[in-house]
Amino acid sequence: MAPADQTILITGASGFVGSAVVLTALKSGYKVRLTIRNPAQEEWLRKVFGHEGQVSFVTVPDFLKDGAFDEVVKGVDFVIHTASPIPLPELLQPWKENYIDPAVIPTQSLLESATKEPKIKKVVITSSSISFIPLDRSLLGESRTASEQTGNPDVGSLSEFSKLDFGHGFGAYHASKIAGDLATWEFHATKKPHYSIVSIHPDFVYGAIPVLKSVKDIDNHHTTAAILWREYNGIDGLLRFQDVDHSVHVDDVAEAHVKALGDEIKDGERFLLSAGEFKWDDLLKHAQEKYPELGFKLNTIPSWKDGWSATYFKLDASKAARELGIQYKDIYQQFDQLVDQVKTLPKE
Repeated sequence: MAPADQTILITGASGFVGSAVVLTALKSGYKVRLTIRNPAQEEWLRKVFGHEGQVSFVTVPDFLKDGAFDEVVKGVDFVIHTASPIPLPELLQPWKENYIDPAVIPTQSLLESATKEPKIKKVVITSSSISFIPLDRSLLGESRTASEQTGNPDVGSLSEFSKLDFGHGFGAYHASKIAGDLATWEFHATKKPHYSIVSIHPDFVYGAIPVLKSVKDIDNHHTTAAILWREYNGIDGLLRFQDVDHSVHVDDVAEAHVKALGDEIKDGERFLLSAGEFKWDDLLKHAQEKYPELGFKLNTIPSWKDGWSATYFKLDASKAARELGIQYKDIYQQFDQLVDQVKTLPKE
């Protein structure tokens, strides 16, 4: 069956990764049914996505409601679940209600609803590279390197893990990624659904933000790409804790999601995505030399981040390159695409 004859339900279409996945799916010829939380979002998203005739919208105002997805899965061939809570700086305790439940409950609910639609062949879940990373990074061993073979950290009972005190918002966010992935594969093991499940685990994602409306809008985006932009404009973010880091291009993440729908990608596969390491100062030099008129700068790492370098980890993302054919775009391509987009946007 050709993509034009198949429909993908995509959650999180108004988000950074979700919107990129939508655009890639549309370019591949699929029809898409997109969940939005507020009908007012539809007008702008139609402008972003275009492809009239391939796009439809359905409003799901509360992802935590029982049976929230029962109706929206009807008649679709595939599901891509990208929707995920974003850790806002002001979002604090209770960790379970603010972080864990919004990551776990919608995933479980969507997977359950999909069991009621026999037409669905595959569900692709957006997870994160940190779902393979223990909260105590030293447990990774001397290499500090994770891959799909690493698997999820052993946290014991998921219900008891969800009740822990994670100390701070980023810790709770990390825990939510572990919990969401555990919930996916627990469902897979216990419910044995008629459809296949594949999970995608991106590194820190950079690149253009398809749904961005203006330069000022970056201030209100709590996505990794927006934080990267703010870092290089002298605003300290929650991503940079040491001199070296790693990342992945949003286009590569979107491509992986759509390629995962292929028949050759079997049930139970997990794909970690990363373009590899980069140095923050090297990227600064690139930014200043290529865009001198934009005045890019990078603050020294503030003292409150002292010791956080101990949380650093590395990723082996060769499986996705090998099995999905992903040719990773490096950090300079990621940054340049974001800059090129911002230069075309209105100020406000």
